[in-house]
Amino acid sequence: MGDFLEEAILDEGIKKGATYCDIRIGKVRRTSLEVKDGELKKASSGEEEGAGVRVLYNGVWGFFTINEISKDSLKTALRNALDMAKSGSSVARERVKIGPGETIKDNIRWKPKIDPFDVPIERKYKILAEMDSAIHEIEGVHTVTTAYSDGTIYTHFLNSEGSDIQAEITRTLAQVNLVAREGAKVIGYRGRVGGTCGFELFDMFDPVEKGVKVGESAVRVLKAKRSPSGRFPVVTDHDLTGVFVHEALGHATEGDIVTSGDSILEGQIGNKIAADNITIIDDSTLKNAFGSYPYDDEGVKGKRKILIQDGVLEGFILNRETAHKLGMESNGGARAESFAARPLVRMSNTYIDKGDYNFEEIFEDIKYGIYAKGTRGGEVDTAKGSFQFSAQEAFLIEKGEITTPLKDVSLSGMTLQILRNIDAVGNDLALGDPGFCGKGQLVPVGDGGPHIRIKEAAVG
Repeated sequence: MGDFLEEAILDEGIKKGATYCDIRIGKVRRTSLEVKDGELKKASSGEEEGAGVRVLYNGVWGFFTINEISKDSLKTALRNALDMAKSGSSVARERVKIGPGETIKDNIRWKPKIDPFDVPIERKYKILAEMDSAIHEIEGVHTVTTAYSDGTIYTHFLNSEGSDIQAEITRTLAQVNLVAREGAKVIGYRGRVGGTCGFELFDMFDPVEKGVKVGESAVRVLKAKRSPSGRFPVVTDHDLTGVFVHEALGHATEGDIVTSGDSILEGQIGNKIAADNITIIDDSTLKNAFGSYPYDDEGVKGKRKILIQDGVLEGFILNRETAHKLGMESNGGARAESFAARPLVRMSNTYIDKGDYNFEEIFEDIKYGIYAKGTRGGEVDTAKGSFQFSAQEAFLIEKGEITTPLKDVSLSGMTLQILRNIDAVGNDLALGDPGFCGKGQLVPVGDGGPHIRIKEAAVG
């Protein structure tokens, strides 16, 4: 399908009264495998193709998707998108406007060093089988499920302002979900390695080593003592630091959360909201990171966005609509799960930047505290600024030393108070396990940071 047809559809949308139109064509090739306790449970490979047509008519969005790229189907999508916008226009309380966008023409491919589609499926299965075998050797591990997936996503974005962007990226992922058991005590544990790259991922990260560490941690938690309750100094690892930054702070910086009045950060730009040693960044340009992308789903170039600089709130994550509402410029924060979903404001790779402390220095002044690692999930209220997270694994800190393993450790508090209470930031910046953020749609994300020390937090 040539650009001429898509451009003609966009022109027709403008002629019929739309103030803005865009088309996102998507094509995805995927492979996935799953092994449970040594037995291959799933092996699939396939392709999906389609397009989403979006129009802005009288200040109201209309959006319609198709699974066939043809002249008739694109015309049908345009007509339905316009009809939806016109219907909504009669009852809309608020009229949407979008900020200015740069007209971009680009054709970019983040080419993997080893294209996963050139790798035999037997080699992919071998990775899972080796993970399964190594993890099962750990006494106490009961059930092991390993999974592999890769996907190459081709997108073609065109809009009525003249942008024409083609992009292709590949993501690869391996993960383990396991259950460890000792008598009546049972625990589940998960670990992942992944990146916006090809099969070279497994030259950078050893999935077998990752699986073994996950299994050993799970068994250790089974034998651990119950956590003390109270207010203590707390040190968090890369994973838990990242989850805190993503969930408690990152969502509160998303433009749609801010403009809807559901963020504690509304009206706080330029204010000191964290300790001097805190700089927080959302960066979609990080090489190989799981949440990276070259352009967002509104054709805006991906950027390194400084959210907090030396404790001061500097910015939000924005699409063109929320940028206009806030009098700012879009910074590439519009993301959609696929061509079949409308873009929303989303994070990419969100992390606390590195500080000056080495690992030992972070712990040495703590007489009695908690070292918390990973997360089992939790709850966040971006409007109230409160959070509660459960750590996957934890240890006592006694006289500067990491000692007794703990279980059932949860951290809770107020986001801004915790940001002000971070009194040591490590120099060992790293992203945690890759993940998928849910906000009505799933998109790949990364998060992390160095080890940090919170001088006091509620532990339960």
